[in-house]
Amino acid sequence: MRIAILLDRWQPRGGGLEAWLRAATPALVARGHDVLLIARDAQVETPRGARAVPTGTVWPLPRPWRDRVDAHERVRAALRERADAVLDLRASQACGATWFAMGGFGADREGKPPSARRRALLRLEQESVRLAAAAVAPSPLVVRALHAFRPELEVAVLPLPLLEPVPEAQGPDADALSGRRPLRIVFCGRDPERHGLVAAAGWVKALRERYPRLEWRAWSRLGAKAPGARMRAWDGSFRAELARADLLVHPTAYDSFSLVCLEAAAAGVPVLTTAHAGAGELLPSELCAVAPREDPDAAAAAAATLLNAAAARSPVERARLRERIRSEYALDQHVDALASFLAAHPWSG
Repeated sequence: MRIAILLDRWQPRGGGLEAWLRAATPALVARGHDVLLIARDAQVETPRGARAVPTGTVWPLPRPWRDRVDAHERVRAALRERADAVLDLRASQACGATWFAMGGFGADREGKPPSARRRALLRLEQESVRLAAAAVAPSPLVVRALHAFRPELEVAVLPLPLLEPVPEAQGPDADALSGRRPLRIVFCGRDPERHGLVAAAGWVKALRERYPRLEWRAWSRLGAKAPGARMRAWDGSFRAELARADLLVHPTAYDSFSLVCLEAAAAGVPVLTTAHAGAGELLPSELCAVAPREDPDAAAAAAATLLNAAAARSPVERARLRERIRSEYALDQHVDALASFLAAHPWSG
């Protein structure tokens, strides 16, 4: 099957979407599929196994006009390449394509009113969803948003997989809860406003009343600050810290799924997030709970319940829970499901 992946711009040093492409593309190719990356700058460090099809207007058009022109060019490129299936990762307006709402859907994703340019891009996205034959969503949260906009659209829930190995967490344990050692809390969110760095500081402050011997580290955009946190730049060291962590706080305003929450749970670290995080509905309740972003006391109570339950588990129970998550969110299982869905929804062009 020739699969055309439509993306506005390929950025090899980007975030979760680019990390997913670097992992999923070679796995699709290994299964015998011909994968095309149709995007601006597709030729720069193309994901292994994919064939780059660079597109994009050379005219210095302002956005969002350039986005619309580029989208049409991506569709024309897929037609020229005679793609059997089209996976649209951005607003490409490809009639009959499969739309992958990896980043979610709807105007509330930024956690604040959208700008004029953002509203224009949202209209492009809505047009793409209207034209799509089917869609893939990383969580039920996104399915509900898509169905609110287009009730008849066929949508499959396909959570993101674990993309990198994670260590096994040593805590939480009775020593951390009793104060014999520090309770170690971590936060990781590239966008400090949307992912709730300030809200995390409020949650941690409420937790400190229960656990005075507490320390927390936060990974976020360079220059971000939070009271009492040991700040770290977005440098990739978060995963290694999971081995020492006792709790992940993730008070996001919106997250279609959140690989950060998945990685923490796969390491055995309890996760406290909000109802606006797609992972909150999918991860096991033994390791994940939700709390109101604006209510630190409720968050502290939910965190205490998670921590007490985790500390009471035997090593065998912890290992079984970690293995369950790693199995359910394995890359091979994810890619097989994606390929099957694309095969069931061929592109007519």
